[in-house]
Amino acid sequence: MKRVAIIGGGLAGLTCAWALKQRGIEAVVFEASSAPGGRSIAGTDFLLSPELFRNTFKVISDLGLSGEILSIEPHAGQVYKGRVYPHRVASATGLLKFKGLNLADKALLARMAYLLARYNPHLDLHHPERGLHLDDETVAAFVKRELSQNVLNYVAGPLISTLFFYGSEETSKLLYLMLAKHMYNTRLSTLRGGIGHIARRLSEGVTVLSGQPVENLSTLGRDFSDLVIAVPGDRVLQIEGVGEQLGEEDKEFFRECRYQRVVTLVVSTERPVDGKCYGVSIPRVENFTAATISFHDYIDPSRAPKGQGLLAVTGGGENVSAERLTDDLQRLYPVKPLSTKIFEWSSGTPKFPPGRFSQIVAFEKRSRRPGLYFCGDYLMGPFIEGAITSGLNVAEKFGDRRINHLNSIKDS
Repeated sequence: MKRVAIIGGGLAGLTCAWALKQRGIEAVVFEASSAPGGRSIAGTDFLLSPELFRNTFKVISDLGLSGEILSIEPHAGQVYKGRVYPHRVASATGLLKFKGLNLADKALLARMAYLLARYNPHLDLHHPERGLHLDDETVAAFVKRELSQNVLNYVAGPLISTLFFYGSEETSKLLYLMLAKHMYNTRLSTLRGGIGHIARRLSEGVTVLSGQPVENLSTLGRDFSDLVIAVPGDRVLQIEGVGEQLGEEDKEFFRECRYQRVVTLVVSTERPVDGKCYGVSIPRVENFTAATISFHDYIDPSRAPKGQGLLAVTGGGENVSAERLTDDLQRLYPVKPLSTKIFEWSSGTPKFPPGRFSQIVAFEKRSRRPGLYFCGDYLMGPFIEGAITSGLNVAEKFGDRRINHLNSIKDS
């Protein structure tokens, strides 16, 4: 009888446990922190288009949460020369009105549309092997060559930094193109109560042992037939005993996993601070520590007491601190916080520099000892969709015990 141990109770591990349960397979999730959910507790509050986040929306539906989906009006702000300018996201008209782009830059937007049409057959987040020939240079090099420095500063660069909190000079153009493909007329949404609602619902149906870090595989004993490791990629080899189960190529793969440190400051205020947009993008050239401000009171009014405001300021990097994020907020919106909460992740979002997708495809093709599996957004893309899909992919490898049981009864 299969009994699966899952180390890590973020979205990837919880999804895997939940999907295994649907197949009649028992799983136990070991989570180091006091509660499951990982970065979804205070991470991004946005769901991108159902075409891109197709597995996420399928899981939401299967969990009975479709009625909790809230559409987000695609109005945002972007900082230019220290001021916030409103625009409509994923709209050509919105970009054409943005003050940070001159006429020559705006004329180049048609070329960007041409490039996306040209590369479209190779751009599939769920099948990166189709676009490995585009995994050869950084976003910065690509956009500067094909478009302009200004388009990089105020269009391509912010798309990377405000979603992942690291820079275009360390990101593969393949990831950017896969994302940009879905940013034209995209539909933004969230879940009532925040994206953490998915993790909470997933955890309700599975066995989770919170406050139970696994630092050595020997502590699991012999109670489990299979092992799924669902911790961030840069922590896999820190679990004693894992390295002995892997070949040298796999160990090198995990040594090459890089993450951005991320800090989020959640602030409640007497009244909504902006009220006109769901968030503000802060380009790196503006020299702020913060990368983005998200207005939860606009995204989901139920998350703040009536009449009050709730926002989150987020930045990535070794020098980010709550104090710097507070200073950045004050530069744009002179507010008086009623309360603040600080969330910090040393392994916040996985990085995908040029060549990383090629390494992932090679990793997925390699065989390793039976009963050992890995899941996490570092194996697909730094999105909620990456975490959820990787968990589902592992569960699919187990098959369906209920179907196998019925077949064995028929055969007998």
